[in-house]
Amino acid sequence: MIRAMMIIGGGALLVALIIYALIDCGRTDRSQVRGVLKPAWILLIIIFPVIGALLWLFLGKQRRPSTSFGPVTPQPRQAPDDDAEYLKFLDARAKREAESRRREEEREAELNAQLDEELRKMRQQRHNRNEEGENPPSL
Repeated sequence: MIRAMMIIGGGALLVALIIYALIDCGRTDRSQVRGVLKPAWILLIIIFPVIGALLWLFLGKQRRPSTSFGPVTPQPRQAPDDDAEYLKFLDARAKREAESRRREEEREAELNAQLDEELRKMRQQRHNRNEEGENPPSL
């Protein structure tokens, strides 16, 4: 029973290794492939599954050279207020918002002027009716 589980587990690991190698080979940029062309690596992995996958993982792909020994320290992220692109984006957004507010204020002033003119006309009509002796209906 244990022997069967080990055989099935080992087979699953080999299948996972082969699938990983195929996907990794397919997604790798041509400039990082060493030895033969990428289609040849894929055929090698398919024809000789275990050996081809291992060869691909160890020989077929260029690895990024390590520039230092020891743990890799991540580069500190740039603060948003130091990022020139982000500052340009914020400046453009502020200009768009200011322009939008200015247009809205102009539109509001125009509507207020129209309302004032309508109110003036209505008062003038009421005044004219009162002078002619007509009594407007009371509310």
